[in-house]
Amino acid sequence: MKRFLQHLVFIGMLTGFAARPAQAQQQAQYSQYMNNNYILNPAVAGTEDVIDVKLSYRTQWTGLEGAPKTYYASAHSSLGRQQKSKQNMHGWRRGFHALGTMLYNDVTGPTSRAGIYGSYAYNIALTRTLRAALGVSAGMQQFAIDGQQLRFHDPNNHPGSQAARVPDATVGLWVYSPTFYVGASAAQLLGNQLDFSYAQVNRLAPGNALKRHYFVTGGLRVPLSSDWVLVPSVLVKSVRPAPISIDLNAKLKYRDLIWAGGSLRAFDAVVALVGLNLNEYTSLSYSYDAGTSKLAGYHWGSHEVLLGLRLKKTQVVCPQRFW
Repeated sequence: MKRFLQHLVFIGMLTGFAARPAQAQQQAQYSQYMNNNYILNPAVAGTEDVIDVKLSYRTQWTGLEGAPKTYYASAHSSLGRQQKSKQNMHGWRRGFHALGTMLYNDVTGPTSRAGIYGSYAYNIALTRTLRAALGVSAGMQQFAIDGQQLRFHDPNNHPGSQAARVPDATVGLWVYSPTFYVGASAAQLLGNQLDFSYAQVNRLAPGNALKRHYFVTGGLRVPLSSDWVLVPSVLVKSVRPAPISIDLNAKLKYRDLIWAGGSLRAFDAVVALVGLNLNEYTSLSYSYDAGTSKLAGYHWGSHEVLLGLRLKKTQVVCPQRFW
């Protein structure tokens, strides 16, 4: 049964690359994107008063052979004019530039996907408390298949390994204040075709087209008392021809020290999350996904760990907030 499910995961990933209908997004699944919205939207770059570094590891569907494992590292920072005080309104109204980068590796059985991106964003003030940013990221994705791990009915069939590299781009808009944020982004804009030469892959995934992904997200900071804050948020994901996916999230935070929360990913999983700020510069969070789909009976859930580093105060005029 495990070998059969491994083949299902593999075929599902290949057909996810293709232009034919698939009921899943092609990009890696994350449960802690609300702790690092930059991985979905390049316009988030520079919206904190620090050099923001995130390191993450996710293992999905544990206990299922060949299940996805995802690693990423991201960093971004503003390059704005230095200010001695964030309360300086003249400085607040000034626009500033921001840069960022992200590297990731996503492995599912014999298939893997890796990428490296650089991003740029420009941030401006709309009102005394509201800012907006436009961002773009560009980079390269590599899709690979390890032929040594493939097993076909014909034992004489020994396919070789294959790899395809394509350029990629994402654009995004981010509007935020100390009390809320809302953003929209579009990924895999170039819609490139992957070129895998041997016929077994092409029969499974004719066309091998990368589909455009669209994300809309928003969050609200709701003070409950001087110590407690509630942060509800939502993420809407769309990639044709799959149906629209909606995540509903909520975090309850105690001061700027610890938090706990949960997410409901429609028709897929219920997620429990917990995190803490170890000190002024370091945070650590963990999430566990309990599956609710028909595949749930064949695995033990998904785990994700996120380490955050706040490396340096930049004193740029933008609202620092612990979301």
